Amino acid sequence: MPELVRDHTVHAIYHKTPMFLPPCDFSVADIREEEVLSPIFAKFQPEMVLHLAGITAVSHALAITEDDVKAINVTASGTLAKLSQKFSAKIIYTSTDLVYSGSEGGMVKEDGKLEPLSLYASTKLEGETAVRESTNDFLILRLALMYGFSKGKVKSFFQEAYNKVKSGQKVVLFNDQYRSSLSVLDAARMMKKLITSQHAYKLLNFGSAERTSRAQLFSRFVQKAGLDERLLEIRSLKEFPNLPQVEDVSLDVSILVSMGITPMPVEKSIDETVKNLPNS
Repeated sequence: MPELVRDHTVHAIYHKTPMFLPPCDFSVADIREEEVLSPIFAKFQPEMVLHLAGITAVSHALAITEDDVKAINVTASGTLAKLSQKFSAKIIYTSTDLVYSGSEGGMVKEDGKLEPLSLYASTKLEGETAVRESTNDFLILRLALMYGFSKGKVKSFFQEAYNKVKSGQKVVLFNDQYRSSLSVLDAARMMKKLITSQHAYKLLNFGSAERTSRAQLFSRFVQKAGLDERLLEIRSLKEFPNLPQVEDVSLDVSILVSMGITPMPVEKSIDETVKNLPNS
């Protein structure tokens, strides 16, 4: 948010009052309520809508009803796209790498096979369709697994794993599930550059340029952060058949790089993440 506010007029929308004061004007609203969103659009008259809201993980989707997941990830995305069209604003919708098939060998291009294996992933793909059907001016970003630290209440796997290891608890990590994991700090810089880029793309992969397993990534972080590596329990995803068996959704980000938006090398991103460890 600070990256954008320095160069743009930003109005943020939160579902609940934010835990930290955003460096811009904001409204508290439920994105499922079009009658609440419409006056906000009318007042602010946006040129671009950055749609980052939603149920953002497999486990989060399982914690609420399927109807609620669809209302947030699908219906609300269509509503935001429709309002963007009405007010002549471009919408950037953040989807997920988990919409791809994980059995095609990895480094998937934007036209890769689609095979979502969870409620979370399937509703994000439905959200893509809702956006496409509601506006002509859109960009869909299929985001890789994100890592880093959040100031909000919802914590990522990475942050939960860090908290466990820091308190002396073991963490299970898969060594055979591959992603193009991207740090939230690098993602913010890349997003800022993307917003001002002139291009005709409607769909882009958005991640690092490297293929890593969750075990590889977090192990490197633990080493650099000086934490106890003995607390890491390296396992195979196949040992957990009740979990979605997504093997490899690492991303080909060559189009993004061709636009001059180059992800930071993973080693440098991890170093930056270590330098920005939370105080508590």
